Amino acid sequence: MFHTISIELTYHKGKVLNSMKKFLAAGLCVMFCVAACGKKNKVVATIGSDKITIGSLAERIQETPPGYQNLLATAAGKKQFLDLLVRERVVLEAAKQAGVTKTAAYMKTIADFRKEQTRRMRDYEENILMETFINDLHAKELNASEADVEKYYQDHKIEYTRPTEIVARHILVPTKEGAEKVLARIKNGEDFGKVAGEVSVDPISAARGGEIGPFRKGNLVPEFETAVFALKTGQVSDIVQTQFGFHIIKKVSEKAIAPVPEQEAKADIKKLLEKIKFDAWLAGAKQKMGVKINYDILPQVIVPPPSVTMPSIQDQEMAAAQAMAGKKRSRK
Repeated sequence: MFHTISIELTYHKGKVLNSMKKFLAAGLCVMFCVAACGKKNKVVATIGSDKITIGSLAERIQETPPGYQNLLATAAGKKQFLDLLVRERVVLEAAKQAGVTKTAAYMKTIADFRKEQTRRMRDYEENILMETFINDLHAKELNASEADVEKYYQDHKIEYTRPTEIVARHILVPTKEGAEKVLARIKNGEDFGKVAGEVSVDPISAARGGEIGPFRKGNLVPEFETAVFALKTGQVSDIVQTQFGFHIIKKVSEKAIAPVPEQEAKADIKKLLEKIKFDAWLAGAKQKMGVKINYDILPQVIVPPPSVTMPSIQDQEMAAAQAMAGKKRSRK
C-alpha cells in the first residue's frame, strides 16, 4: 500500500513539475517577446507627433539594396541613415503643415499616380493571364514533336549544312498605298537609305538607313525571307506584305557561313515550327473574333514627349548612401 502511495505521489509530483516547467517556459517566452517588442518600440527620434522606432528604422534598412546593408549595419551608417529619415519626416511634416495635401497640384499628382498603379496592376494581371494561356496552348497545340523537327531538318538540310547570311535594307509602312508611293520614289532614283530614314515605321532600322542583319533563314518572318533570298545583291523587291505591314526590301549582301551543328539546327527548327504554328493560330483567332485594323489613322496618334520626373526622397537616400560608400572606400 505504501509502495502504491509512493508511486502515486511520485507520479503526481512529476505532473506538477511538468506543469510548472511548461508554465515557466511559457512565461519566459512571453517575457522575451515583450522584451523584443519593447525593444522594437523604443523611440530613436521624434518629429512633432511622428516617431521613428528601432523597429521602423530596421525595416527601412532592410528595404535598401543588399550592397548597402553592410554599410548601414555600422554605427556610422545607422547614424547617417537615421539622419536621412529624420530629414524626410521633417520635410513631410512641414509639407503637411503648409497645407500641400490640399493643393490642386498635389491632389492631381496623387490621382495620376493611382491611375498609373491601377493601369500597372491591370497590365500585370493581363500578362499573367496571357502567360498561363500560352503555356497551356503550347502544351496542347503548339509543341513541335521530334518527328516534325527531323522532317523539317531533312527537307531543308542544305540551309544548315551550307547556310548563307544576308544583310538587307527595308522600308516598312502601314498601308499598301504608302508602300506604292515609297516604291515609286525608289524607282525614280531616290536614295534607299534616305527614304527609309524619312518614312519607315521601323524606328531601329530607319535610324540606320533601313539596314537589318546579318540574318539567315529562320530568323525572320517567312514572307520577308522568301522575298529577300530571291533577290540578287543590290536588287529592290516589289511590295512585300507581312504581319508587320508593307515592306520594300533591298538586298545589300549575301555570303556563305560555317555549317550549323545538327543539334543547334534542330533547336532552332523547333522554335521556328512552334512560331509558325502560333502565327497560324493567331490568324485563325483574329478571323474568328472578327478583328479589323485601320492603319490609315495611325498618323493621328500623337505620342507625347517623355516627361522628366524629380527624384524621390528614397532616390535621394540611395544617392546619399552611395556617396557614403564612396567616402568609406576612399578612406581605406
